[in-house]
Amino acid sequence: MASQFSDNEKYDAELASPPLTATPTSSSLEDLAKDWTEAEERAVVRKLDISVLSLLFFGFFCFQLERGNIANAVTSTLFKDVGIVQNQFNVGQGLLYLGIVLLEVPSQMVVQRIGPQKWLTFQIFCFGLVATFQLFMKGYASFLVTRILLGIVECGYIPGSLYVLSTFYKRNELGSRTSFFFLGSVLVSGVGGLMAAGLLQIKGSLHPWQYLFLVEGSLAIFCSLLFLIFMPDGPNRPVPMLFPRLTLLTAREKEIVRLRVIVDDAAKSAATRPLTNGEIFNTLLNWRNYPHVLHAIACIAATSAMGQYQPLLIKNFGFSTIKANLYSSVGGWLAFVMMIISGLVSDRVRNKGLCVIFLTSCSLITWSVFVHESSGSNKWAKYAAITCTTAFSQVWHPINATWLSLNQASPQRRAIAMAMFVMAANLGGLVGSQILRSEDAPTYHVGFRVCVSLVAFGTAMSIAQHFQYRWSNNRNAAKVAAGEKLREDRPSTYIM
Repeated sequence: MASQFSDNEKYDAELASPPLTATPTSSSLEDLAKDWTEAEERAVVRKLDISVLSLLFFGFFCFQLERGNIANAVTSTLFKDVGIVQNQFNVGQGLLYLGIVLLEVPSQMVVQRIGPQKWLTFQIFCFGLVATFQLFMKGYASFLVTRILLGIVECGYIPGSLYVLSTFYKRNELGSRTSFFFLGSVLVSGVGGLMAAGLLQIKGSLHPWQYLFLVEGSLAIFCSLLFLIFMPDGPNRPVPMLFPRLTLLTAREKEIVRLRVIVDDAAKSAATRPLTNGEIFNTLLNWRNYPHVLHAIACIAATSAMGQYQPLLIKNFGFSTIKANLYSSVGGWLAFVMMIISGLVSDRVRNKGLCVIFLTSCSLITWSVFVHESSGSNKWAKYAAITCTTAFSQVWHPINATWLSLNQASPQRRAIAMAMFVMAANLGGLVGSQILRSEDAPTYHVGFRVCVSLVAFGTAMSIAQHFQYRWSNNRNAAKVAAGEKLREDRPSTYIM
């Protein structure tokens, strides 16, 4: 088999042929596994981290920046200049999430049809364009239109990216990579506040918040150009769209990329096969997926409620606009570090469920402390409490996503499950956008208690999920012992 690595022309000819679709036999998998060394595979993984993971991470960072920068703009004169009030702002935020929820599954069908490389590049360009044109908002109607457009063009990026990661990485590598990908979200909490603190001080022909949208929207358009030039197509053709020979991988490494994931999971040999209607409905109706979904809805609702007003909440504690944006970044940096650690730990201990339960419980504790301190008069105690709450607000999210992904029987079902999961997260965002109401301001006693209840419900769902997988494994083991055949569209062993 070593001869197929001899020259680039032969490999390029192979790329022009149809991708591998047959499921390899166990004996052929053993032969494939002997063809490259661990050192070679580590080098390949490093190059995938640079060319695939880093680009998806940057795209997600831009995606979250366009969605979240409005929280910083609110601390400026956005309400006054556009001509809206807080509850109208909440409606606009809800429309953004609604646009994502409605089109998430159709977007994944497009990904399966034309490939993630083309679709994700197009999406990043579109949401950068829409985000930039937000600077022309004037009046309630234009605000609503831009928010729902932003949701429509953003739909599908997260599950599409998670699908790409699942095709390039092995199962024992996926947890840490997924956590790194979701760092794009928490990095926004850290970097976004710092960027806003600088941009909101600009004096010119535009309002300060308009410079915020202009600069951060342009960053997403630049990211789409990087995707066009550097993003690999997939394991069967790991070369960029615009310049196919502009790749870090040698001919031998390209073949290792294609084969190593099949050795790890034979079902990935058919990763490029289109979705069937049966797979879509089978995944949507699989009750085992729904504790993951309910956990995401509940906990993201609380995270979203905090996120869309966090700089303003800190400002209301008694800090200036610039200091509020600066101080809001601290929780994001803490979450950044914790997400890296939790992703590595979850891969090392190989028990996603216990990690999700522990981290969600920590989030529940910090929320409870914040609710207690929020009614006090000490602004630094309130700031410390909100910072700790932010630090734990979504650390569990990528591990929960990986946990769900690993318990799907095929790449096609994984794509739909990830779409379900991201729909759930955005549905949580829609719910969260309505929790903090103007009539409850400025202390939000009712809203914050609703958040605590939601996180408590999410914690209960993670515990239920862990035990239902344990029950399913025991049930499968009993069936095998009795000589019964297990369903082919379900995993024989669930990852707990």
